[in-house]
Amino acid sequence: MIARGRLPLGRLVLHLTLLAGAAAMLLPFLFMVATACKDEADLSRPALLPTKWHWENFPRGWMYTDRPQGGVPWHRRGMTPSLLVSAGVAVATTGLTVLLSAMGGFALAKLRFRGSSWWFAAILATLMVPGQVTMVPNFVTIARLGLYDSLAALVLPALPLAFGIFLMRQFFLDLPDSLLEAARLDGAGPWRTFFRIALPQCRPAMVTLAIFTFMGSWNSFLWPLIVLDSPDKFTLPVALLRFSEQYVTKENYLMAVSALTLLPIVLLFLCFQRAFMTGVTTTGLKE
Repeated sequence: MIARGRLPLGRLVLHLTLLAGAAAMLLPFLFMVATACKDEADLSRPALLPTKWHWENFPRGWMYTDRPQGGVPWHRRGMTPSLLVSAGVAVATTGLTVLLSAMGGFALAKLRFRGSSWWFAAILATLMVPGQVTMVPNFVTIARLGLYDSLAALVLPALPLAFGIFLMRQFFLDLPDSLLEAARLDGAGPWRTFFRIALPQCRPAMVTLAIFTFMGSWNSFLWPLIVLDSPDKFTLPVALLRFSEQYVTKENYLMAVSALTLLPIVLLFLCFQRAFMTGVTTTGLKE
């Protein structure tokens, strides 16, 4: 009876700890939504919740229906162009990164060629280099290629990720060699074996890498701020900066736009959370 009584108590403590951690993580987002629904009178009071929830602040802040002080909005169509730019760049970066990382990981895991271990070590070494160190060389390269102030400047420097190659290689190491040998005996070439046999087996790892890459591209701020100059090409983080510069006193609008900016990331994780958890837990770490 003592053993039976300890298990529910342990689970209760575990659940309470997890609930406390979840509440601590959700509190900033709840504060963001509550502030977004306030009016000017509520913003002047130190109350956490608004007296009346103004949900119209979300479309109003998104479309800049209020004229800022000292001029007109920097973009008359609101945040929609920046949303389309961020979505296009994130999708292109994610698709190319997943494909190239899968190809590189498969080659390093299953193909035998001279210097493969040295190539893998060199790729891992790039993980120890901070991104700030490569910004200046990347900027010089982009400028000399004539890609400054273009969307290609946001996609090309991110291809492919060393972390993606490492992740896909570790997953392909768990793929049985007998499966690939059977495909070769059936007459399948290297490309057909990769796309028809190997690639469908690593969907959880691909989803995991896709989520990480999409989030990184969607939330990227410093690099787009450096290489973009035209307002029509601003991504959401850069557009949010320009928005805050003109609406510095409109905290409710700023919080509303920030919450809408986070919404695609939340929906993406909710839709693919099962595949994401499977990819994280099943990807091997063996050599």
